[in-house]
Amino acid sequence: MQDILGSIGPAGWLGIATVAVVILGALKLAARPQRRDKVRPAGGRTFRSRSASTATALQRDDGGLPPGMSPADVHRARVEAGTEAFREARGSVVVRIVHHLNYEYVDEYTAIEVIDALRKAGPDAPVDIILHTPGGALHAAQQILHALKHHRGRKTAFIPYSAWSAGTMIALACDEIVLGSSAVIGPIDPQYGGLPAPLLAELLDDKGPDHINDQMLVIAKMARQAVKESKAFACDYVNPVHNGGNESCALTNELIGSGRNHQAPIMPQEAKAMGLNVSTDMPELLFQICQPPPEDDSMLMVNIFGSRVDEKTAALLDLKALEKLAR
Repeated sequence: MQDILGSIGPAGWLGIATVAVVILGALKLAARPQRRDKVRPAGGRTFRSRSASTATALQRDDGGLPPGMSPADVHRARVEAGTEAFREARGSVVVRIVHHLNYEYVDEYTAIEVIDALRKAGPDAPVDIILHTPGGALHAAQQILHALKHHRGRKTAFIPYSAWSAGTMIALACDEIVLGSSAVIGPIDPQYGGLPAPLLAELLDDKGPDHINDQMLVIAKMARQAVKESKAFACDYVNPVHNGGNESCALTNELIGSGRNHQAPIMPQEAKAMGLNVSTDMPELLFQICQPPPEDDSMLMVNIFGSRVDEKTAALLDLKALEKLAR
């Protein structure tokens, strides 16, 4: 028996431990109550709607957790209940574009969800967009802006904390922007690999072609084109109410090419001074809806058939160094 156990080796024990962890995780998952009515809000996490009585009970913060629910479950239910309450109070279509994790941003999935929400709402339905986002992909933002521009109903953007870049552009497409008292929006200049396109474009003026390598020369030319395209579509899609009712491009040109750092905050007072139709009458409920969720119960899932053992798994199982366990 000892010979058999000794012959298994570290990698074999890792496989056995992995299988055990996966089985235990599966049993734990099966034991949890089944969730119903899975709904993914635009650009955000997956939330599950529950009965009205359950949602109302979850609004009470008595320090305890309902049976079978984790803190993350309670958070999700509260967000969903709060959104439903806001929807009923406003009589509007509510779209959440709420991002907390570093891999969440405005992308093609966000665009699809916003477009579908507006399409199903009807052309004259009032729309409220709850924004908390670092921004995102230019093409996705342009699709959302196009849908908002051609929606006849009143559009209001609510920003309790922050909406940067593409998030700012989405807000500017609305008829009114409601900011938290310390909320921020930001410049809308396009970025290339984390670098501002307007500054990259200036390389063509600051340096001659003989002093720029071929790759950087192409990047600078692409950046110049991106700035030109961004100014054109931003001017086209910004709601005229933020330009004093006229079709001037002065506002978007300022937000794209003013030389501001991309993360330079624009506070409510400055936003008003720039002519934006801004108020700070933010409902308290929206601060709660945009709170970051607690981490859900983690469950270790590893590929038992993989050819390598990752460092995190090796550390969790308290095994030898990774390089000694590679098969």
